[in-house]
Amino acid sequence: MSRPDLSSIDKAILGEGWLSDEPYRNVEAMSDLGSRFGGTESEKKAIDFLSARMREYGFENVHTEAFQYAGWTRGTVSLEITSPQKAALDSISLPYTGTSDVEAEVVNLGYGTPGEWESNKDRIKGRIVLVDAKSPVYFRRGIHRLEKYGRAVYHGAVGFIWMRDQGGFLAETGGLRPGAEIPGVGVSKETGEQIKRLMRNGRVRVRIQTKNDQHEAITANVVGDIPGQALEDHVIVIGAHFDGHDIATGSLDDASGAAVVLEAGRLLAQHRGALARTVRLICFPVEEIGLYGSKAYVKEHAGHLGQFDFMLNLDGAGREGDKGIALQDFTELIPFFKDVARDMKWPMIVDNAFGMHSDMYPFSLAGVPSGNLSVMEAVRTGRDWGHTAADTIDKVSARHLRGDSILVARTMLRAAVWEDMPSRHKTDEEVQEVLRQNGLSQVLSLNRPVPR
Repeated sequence: MSRPDLSSIDKAILGEGWLSDEPYRNVEAMSDLGSRFGGTESEKKAIDFLSARMREYGFENVHTEAFQYAGWTRGTVSLEITSPQKAALDSISLPYTGTSDVEAEVVNLGYGTPGEWESNKDRIKGRIVLVDAKSPVYFRRGIHRLEKYGRAVYHGAVGFIWMRDQGGFLAETGGLRPGAEIPGVGVSKETGEQIKRLMRNGRVRVRIQTKNDQHEAITANVVGDIPGQALEDHVIVIGAHFDGHDIATGSLDDASGAAVVLEAGRLLAQHRGALARTVRLICFPVEEIGLYGSKAYVKEHAGHLGQFDFMLNLDGAGREGDKGIALQDFTELIPFFKDVARDMKWPMIVDNAFGMHSDMYPFSLAGVPSGNLSVMEAVRTGRDWGHTAADTIDKVSARHLRGDSILVARTMLRAAVWEDMPSRHKTDEEVQEVLRQNGLSQVLSLNRPVPR
């Protein structure tokens, strides 16, 4: 099948995109609102802001879709060494930690690999585990915080200390799960190393005291369309979450991603007459504590997911690094997007790299072809500024925002125009096989709450 010449639209997108300050201005505006963490006033203002921007940029059918989720509000926390000496330590509660008061000996689980948990299983019950946030490069896959926490609960730990792997006296936050069975606190690398140094000379006991609130809450996805012309019943989605964690403005994670969604849509909306498929732009809330926005969207639209040809998630867009597309094990799309890269004359790595912890996951779990725009050329083992109080607007680059907005607009232009895009949905059985082949079936079971 012949493919149309898109060179004139490319030139227009490149010219408009490189001269645009819109994405940086939008990150700045969202950062000035605050964290946009679920349940905050800044989240409500962000929903209004994103809706207004979508209308201003000419998106159609702009609307919000409300849903209920398990909310959480930060209260107080105390972490103290009680033996062999007394010392107060800086810490933060991890989201979904409730009200607790536990004191116990500390066990260091290192990187928290499955081997570490298994080899220490007789030492964990009744103790507080100290776990490094790093996923070691030698292990075959990333080991998420939720997996490490799930293993701590499974083995009978009474507390969980999440130690950042990069220096700078920054405690790292991150959601656990609703009704978290044991308290979890985040500490800086320096604080974690202080505990480990004491452990080299003998046993160390610590006390964790927390008081936080969990409650039902309501928020909303923000949605807008650029209708297709020839294949209007076929939809491609560009999405990103707009919330940050409550300890920062979340400028990189993920106001930048939401800003790239808006900008890619703005650039494409100027050429709506050329689009065969409908381009749907979605900004998701409360991703940071459970992917609630994307889960709610997929559930609400379960009867129409057959129309969705592809979903591209932008968690991390606008950050430093050359981007590629990490597909959710949709191998037939690798040649297609490599053709896209060649047509754009833009080097772009495309491969399968399945992930569970961002907003493409609920789509892939439902069988929808999906992927994430990711830094693909290097192994990254830390979050840099993400999930810390230092995720602020001064870390954001207008150049990277422009570059990624242009890349997304040009890539999804071809996905919207080329009629030969392969878009076979996976069956439930095929999805389960993907999880099994990626070693994630056990991880999923560990992520489920344990009955008390």
